[in-house]
Amino acid sequence: MGLTPRENALMAYRHQIPAYIPCFFTDVIVTQACPSMERYTGHSVGKDFFGVEWTYEPNIHAPMPTPGKIMFEDIEDWRDYLKLPDLDAIDWEKQADIDVHTDFMAFVMGAGIVPFQDGSSIYDTDKLRVCMILNGPFERLHSLMGFENALVALASDPEECNAYFETMFNWKIEYIKKIAQYYDVDVINFHDDYGAADRMFMSPDLWRQIIKPHLKRLVDAVHEAGLIYQHHSCGYVEPILEDMAEIGVDAIDTLQACNKNLAQIKPRLQDRLTFCGGFDNQGILDVPGVSAEAVKKEYRRVIDSLAPGGSYVIYPIGGAFDFVPAFLEEHFQYGMSFYAQNHQQ
Repeated sequence: MGLTPRENALMAYRHQIPAYIPCFFTDVIVTQACPSMERYTGHSVGKDFFGVEWTYEPNIHAPMPTPGKIMFEDIEDWRDYLKLPDLDAIDWEKQADIDVHTDFMAFVMGAGIVPFQDGSSIYDTDKLRVCMILNGPFERLHSLMGFENALVALASDPEECNAYFETMFNWKIEYIKKIAQYYDVDVINFHDDYGAADRMFMSPDLWRQIIKPHLKRLVDAVHEAGLIYQHHSCGYVEPILEDMAEIGVDAIDTLQACNKNLAQIKPRLQDRLTFCGGFDNQGILDVPGVSAEAVKKEYRRVIDSLAPGGSYVIYPIGGAFDFVPAFLEEHFQYGMSFYAQNHQQ
């Protein structure tokens, strides 16, 4: 018997060359653990369990923190306003049953939280099971106090920011322990964006000082639970890819095209770090009316540069989905046979 999509994907996450290139759209199934805890999940305005107000944005099929609605301005006030949700107050058996039966892709497309139409769960597929955790500690910080205030805090009071990060990462670690206990998944996909389009939101040295040590503790906790750790960060993160590998991060997405040296970096790290993504969403995939030819050209550009040697997963995550038909057509015509066509090295 051949490999299942799950088994094939696990080879890529274990830094091997799989039978074919795993693709998010065909080989991965995603769930979230108590998604309304981390952000409002409706289609108007509402609050998450932290008290942050969100407003649904139909153009991106997702909620965003409501502009102007912040909880505090000065980082020194975080202890007064950060109210960590009580993880023990949640009926996790009941919550997990709801979550694993929820159609994540329907949610992403704006349908809200609804069960799979056929009543199935993520356990009824042979795909890689990923649990996505949104709003990592830095993202949570700027949802609480506003983006500009958060950046000022990083620059002006890194010691107080470090104290906040220690507390927030501690809570996230306990959250992950709940997931490991009640959900049967393979990968924790932990979101915390550290990069803009052309630079990091903070200097790499500051990231190493106040985030890296705490992130390592979280990665270790994921591994102790027997799970794979995948870090999601949009934007430019090239300067810290070596650091990510050093602290045990198993995979990173979405590695957007602003990281221009990925083809040179990957061979050096691919035995420790699986690269997920690499596509130009802003310039190609998410452009309204993008042509099928442009999508297929972008697909081949990324596959030819990042797939050799294995340790690669296709993660074309963006804000629009018009590109998907042409993308998948090229995937089945070119990507599925890539490793069979003398691309083993």
